[in-house]
Amino acid sequence: MNRIYTFVTGLAMLVTSILTCSLAYADSGTRTADYQQTIDTVVQRALAQRGVPFSWAGGGVSGPTRGTGTGSNTVGFDASGLIQYAYAGAGLKLPRSSGEMYKVGQKVLPRHARRGDLIFYGPEGTESVTLYLGDEKMVEVGEVVQVSPVRSNGMAPYLVRVLGTQPTSVPQAPLQQVPTLPAPQQTPTHRAPLQHMPLQVPVRPVPVSTAR
Repeated sequence: MNRIYTFVTGLAMLVTSILTCSLAYADSGTRTADYQQTIDTVVQRALAQRGVPFSWAGGGVSGPTRGTGTGSNTVGFDASGLIQYAYAGAGLKLPRSSGEMYKVGQKVLPRHARRGDLIFYGPEGTESVTLYLGDEKMVEVGEVVQVSPVRSNGMAPYLVRVLGTQPTSVPQAPLQQVPTLPAPQQTPTHRAPLQHMPLQVPVRPVPVSTAR
């Protein structure tokens, strides 16, 4: 009787273990697919604006707008306005200036760049921000929204990763603020070219507080 009980108990534990592993694998695959779909949405929203003109302080979560000053007569985007619009498609509201964007999310070294990361230029990212596409290309706002080769000259020491930093899903509405995470250690003597890193089971962003 004891032998039968021991056998049945062991078999039950084995089945439970197999089911648990299967569910974990399925969840991992789902999160990876969801992450990639979200990144695709962000990238496509940015690419869909190619040709839209530059407008100082123009654009935002809803699309191109009239800017201010020299951009008051032009409906378009500036750099941070385009990025705000792109990431609004993922249910996130980023700050309105590139310098403030540089302070949110997770800082990553250029050699760990991943599609959808943000590239910054100038001290603390205060001059401009672009969206990394992979393959040494990015979406930026020049005279118009355009795809350009990544420029290392003037690049800030870190990129910022907005998506794939937290293990919690995002609700559909309203737009969510992005948390700030610590930067990695950096001791390079020179900046290596950006590389498109393989997907490593990242996840969707986490809500922090309701956007105003």
